[in-house]
Amino acid sequence: MFERRTVAIIGGGVVGASCALMLAREGHQVTVFEKDRVGYGCSWGNGAQYNAGSSLPMAYPGVMRQAMRWLTDKNGPVRLAPRELPRTFPWLLRFLSTGRLENWRPAYDALHALNAQCAGLYKDMLGEAGWNRHFRPNGALHVYRVDSLGPLDHIVDSMRNEKGVRFQRISFDEVLELEPQLSRSYRRGIFFPDSGHVTSPLGLVQGLMDRAASLGATIQAAAVVAIDPEADRVKLRTHSGVHGFDSVVIAAGIASRDLGRSLGVTLSLASERGYHITMPGAESAISRPVTDAASAIVATPLGEGLRIVGIAEFEAPDAAPTKGQNRKLRVSAQAMLPDLAVGQVTEWMGVRPSTPDSLPIIDRHPRYASVFFATGHGHMGISGAPMTAALISDLVAARTPRLSCTPYRLR
Repeated sequence: MFERRTVAIIGGGVVGASCALMLAREGHQVTVFEKDRVGYGCSWGNGAQYNAGSSLPMAYPGVMRQAMRWLTDKNGPVRLAPRELPRTFPWLLRFLSTGRLENWRPAYDALHALNAQCAGLYKDMLGEAGWNRHFRPNGALHVYRVDSLGPLDHIVDSMRNEKGVRFQRISFDEVLELEPQLSRSYRRGIFFPDSGHVTSPLGLVQGLMDRAASLGATIQAAAVVAIDPEADRVKLRTHSGVHGFDSVVIAAGIASRDLGRSLGVTLSLASERGYHITMPGAESAISRPVTDAASAIVATPLGEGLRIVGIAEFEAPDAAPTKGQNRKLRVSAQAMLPDLAVGQVTEWMGVRPSTPDSLPIIDRHPRYASVFFATGHGHMGISGAPMTAALISDLVAARTPRLSCTPYRLR
């Protein structure tokens, strides 16, 4: 029998908004707590991609060699702040462990299960009109400056074929047919026809919240400073007062780490900061997300301009942006699209809540039955948000989850 519950969600990003909509659709009374404006955190500045089947864990066989090359290259896309090393070191050990083939394969399986149905779930959540407003299913393209395939490429092809992922390895001429303005230094590509992008990550989050609000969900513009679980209830403390609920979902990005610690749980989340530049008026340069495999830089055409996003910077969340990171993005944009006039841009830095195996944490607190976690989506928040919301709705309702939550448990 259905039991209507009062549910608080801490965090107004794409994961929190998806949970709000999914729970409100089931008849629960939902309140979203967001210390800033809904959609203006990490979700606002991401690469705007959804990867229905192309997602891979960030750690992979051989990642240590690649990471060392990037870390020792002052123009590389990875930076580890020395002061963050003590906090990040255990995370890095688990990251390297995930890169072993026997661990990487199961992580890929779980990531694929979480993301593969994202397009269909968004259509169901937003309706046909909402899907058409926010999504552009034009596929996604990865491009390479080397001709040869390595042993890992063949393993990945086999893994994707086993899952029924549609992809095409294409020649440079075929790359240019898709994206004629790309640099002639590229040699080949992979096209993923079932992936795509959104015209505005902020617009998507707001669209999800508007839909949830139409079903009775509300927003509290307040930071949650403490969570006090009781026997079968939970109290949230903000600067404006105390609020009681039947359940709480912690979907607060990197802030989930401190909230979890206050509840006796250690979340394996690293503060992985990313940067973007957006060039107004340049969105017509490409038709779909393009990833440069060598630099891990992504270009995506948005409604507001062409966005270039990248960098993996392990640094304190509240530290000032590192000088020179956005310059790297400008250089990468020019290398990817030589005819692009990189003029006036908007710049941004945000914090990805990243786990060492690239799998988010979707679970109930081991001691407090009223507390749930939905965090740690790293680079794949848009892709993983709808299934995460579906699993959270199952857990809140004490139903058997539609996917096994074992890979996403607290760890």
